[in-house]
Amino acid sequence: QEVKEEDWAESWKEHHHRIQITESLAVSPPWEAEEGDLIVPPGNAFGTGEHPSTFECLRKIAFLAENTSSCLDVGCGSGILALAAAKLGLRARGIDIDAPSVASAKENALLNRLKVPFSTDDIRSIQDEFDLVVANLFAEVLVDLAEELLRVSSKHLVLAGILNEKADRVLEALYPMKLVERI
Repeated sequence: QEVKEEDWAESWKEHHHRIQITESLAVSPPWEAEEGDLIVPPGNAFGTGEHPSTFECLRKIAFLAENTSSCLDVGCGSGILALAAAKLGLRARGIDIDAPSVASAKENALLNRLKVPFSTDDIRSIQDEFDLVVANLFAEVLVDLAEELLRVSSKHLVLAGILNEKADRVLEALYPMKLVERI
């Protein structure tokens, strides 16, 4: 069938918009950014704030930021969670096993003028504890990393990306940590 002529290099942008997470935190693509926004261009790495699991992690980071001083983003993708934590005043760090994701996260840190170290370090090599650990990963990965997530988390553990039918397996793996909220 005949397709209408369109500027495909620009038209994809209509699907990505500014997202207000809280009063003090918004995430935007560069073409819709307002002063103070966290700018995350859509790219190959997961995390623009539009996905419900990312959105809820961002909300929790903003909520917990007042009572925490450090954040580790496990499986950082675009770096959005660690960058949001840094923007809210936390000492943040991001790790991911995918080198292109880490490269994307580093680019996003530069774009936002935020000093957040991103690396392909394995969580088992992390020696520090963090007040807040966030991981937006599949349930199977969270179960596999449960012991390490507990080890590096001193106060709060925020997990996302878990299908309802797999949530009990994740909770069992994280025992004795107590569930505070489930969304």
